[in-house]
Amino acid sequence: MLKGKVEPISSYTKAELSAMYELMSAFYDDTDEQVFLRDFYGKDYCLALYHETDGLVGFTTQKVLKLDVGGKAVHGIFSGDTIIHKDYWGDMELFRSWARFWFEFAEKYEEFYWFLICKGYKTYRMLPLFWTEFYPNCETATPEYEQSIIDAYGSLLYPEEYNPISGVMEYKGVKDKLKAGVADIGERELKNRDVAFFCQMNPGYRQGNDLACLARIDKSKLKKRAVGLLFDEREM
Repeated sequence: MLKGKVEPISSYTKAELSAMYELMSAFYDDTDEQVFLRDFYGKDYCLALYHETDGLVGFTTQKVLKLDVGGKAVHGIFSGDTIIHKDYWGDMELFRSWARFWFEFAEKYEEFYWFLICKGYKTYRMLPLFWTEFYPNCETATPEYEQSIIDAYGSLLYPEEYNPISGVMEYKGVKDKLKAGVADIGERELKNRDVAFFCQMNPGYRQGNDLACLARIDKSKLKKRAVGLLFDEREM
């Protein structure tokens, strides 16, 4: 059985950080512990996923951001390093814990967004799985307002790497990337139009490039089935 917890960055121990980095290194090439620690402490919250006997089996870090988009304040969270051990792919607890925390957090804002970057197709597929509206997608062009938000957070976080034409973080030099054999994309995966679209938009994903994405954290933007998967009836 898995259990997720969301805590401020400062609450995590050195032992937990070591377990997180070990997990990252198991599934990513070109990791660097100092880079990992710098990125970790640059966030505000971390969601850690635990198995009752296996210990830490997944995590995702989050940073709360306030952007200036055409003179308007836009709020949201940026997801940093994210990994779930391969043995637990398909389990929903990480997503449930994430949703319970951040959808409630978002209620204090008129608009609150998920600023997401995707270097793997499994991360990108969470958007069409859960959301009725997200960008970019294979069906509709990204509206000007949503594109301006994507450009704002991409340029803020990665001023040297974000390409506003492609919408991709095109990293210079060595960048961590998924190991061969982890979430590879073959002919079977490409039959899914969302996966094919991800590859079209982010052709450099094998080198660790990230596609900048956006979804509004609002239950009205979720698919009906997703609401049932993510929330108890008491929370709906």
